[in-house]
Amino acid sequence: MGILDKIYKSYNELPEPQIEGIVHTILKEQPVTSGSLIRSTGLPKETLRKFKIAISPFLEDTKEDKISFKQKFVQELSNENPQPYKWSLVSFEREDVEEILKGIRNSYGSGPKRKYDQFFATEESTVKKALVMKERGDIKGRRIALLGDDDLLSVALGLLGIEYSQILVLDIDKELLKSIDKAVEEHGLHNIRTEFYDARRSLRPDLRNRFDVVVTDPPYTVAGVNLFLQRSLDLISAGLGGRLYFYYGNSYKTPEKTFKIQESITAFGLLILEKIDRFISYYGAESIGSSSSLYLLERGASASRNFQYPAVKEIYTYQKRHEADFPFVEHFVFKIYDVPDSMVNSKSRIQKALGKFCQYHKLKVVNTEVTRFSGGGYTFNYTLSNSNLTVHTWPELNALHFVLVTCTAVVNPERLHENLSSLFKTEKIEIEKIE
Repeated sequence: MGILDKIYKSYNELPEPQIEGIVHTILKEQPVTSGSLIRSTGLPKETLRKFKIAISPFLEDTKEDKISFKQKFVQELSNENPQPYKWSLVSFEREDVEEILKGIRNSYGSGPKRKYDQFFATEESTVKKALVMKERGDIKGRRIALLGDDDLLSVALGLLGIEYSQILVLDIDKELLKSIDKAVEEHGLHNIRTEFYDARRSLRPDLRNRFDVVVTDPPYTVAGVNLFLQRSLDLISAGLGGRLYFYYGNSYKTPEKTFKIQESITAFGLLILEKIDRFISYYGAESIGSSSSLYLLERGASASRNFQYPAVKEIYTYQKRHEADFPFVEHFVFKIYDVPDSMVNSKSRIQKALGKFCQYHKLKVVNTEVTRFSGGGYTFNYTLSNSNLTVHTWPELNALHFVLVTCTAVVNPERLHENLSSLFKTEKIEIEKIE
């Protein structure tokens, strides 16, 4: 058995091609620091820690933050020729722009401000942000708004020399804005303007619906993401087709966070045109693998609705967030159509069906109230040991409407449609889970 096979056997939480890619990177650069390895692979800090422990027999024992294979294994591993792994399938390079950005960053004189959830992207990543916009045709002639720009994307776009119409940088960090203004002046860049803006405040009317393209890398809280999506839609032109370059990162160990982001994107009526995983690398942010994914979004027809996400103050990760403290709740809404007359007009039959529904899904009823209306409809209120179930009937439409709220997970949720269909003698059922 070769050394690579032994390493695969030692750690099975990653696919073998990724493990081979990590080995390739260590061999190529050893000794390599943990931070550098996280940036190059996009793996979360905790995953890398467990990987190092699992393969520790093959690694040099050092107290320093450096990773290298023991010399007796280096030649054998090299002979096995481990192959690199593409953690992101898309890459762009402009070394001349990268060097200028490094100089600007070095003269900035301030590190990332955690109170604003700042993590500076690598210079290579900022160039990638600019060049992917070029490749997608979203620079030339475009009015571009950057909702936050601690990655200096505005400067990179200016340095590419592509004739954009205008660039507006909106950011809460006044020091950063001064640094961008200085860079714009020193490099003779045109039509780039900066403005102090706190996204928790409404946009000025003259900025609404004025831009073709918006780029944002929001705070990594649900409240922050939703607020920045709302502000991005406020900035984008009212018609269809406005583009949004949205960056978001989280550990692959917490996919439920990605689900919430996808739900938010859909709720705002945005289409996901492309998603490029681990596209951006950061200095820091090791808990999420020092990386974020690019979501290229487009304004859809439903995004034109007059919806405003409520302004909230607690959008940064250092702040105490109410959603983190809120108790577990599952919330379902059921709409049931074409219920037979004999069922929808019968109080006793509905109660019997509801009783069986509660039995099937382990919902313990502690109290029941029934209200009959003059038109013939009923409202059934069931107080449950873990919350409540409310059912309204519309006999004239042969329809029922359920609202189920529980503070524990619903038992057998995959059978909800099947059970409702059997109990109420209809296939026409809509089920929506509310987050």
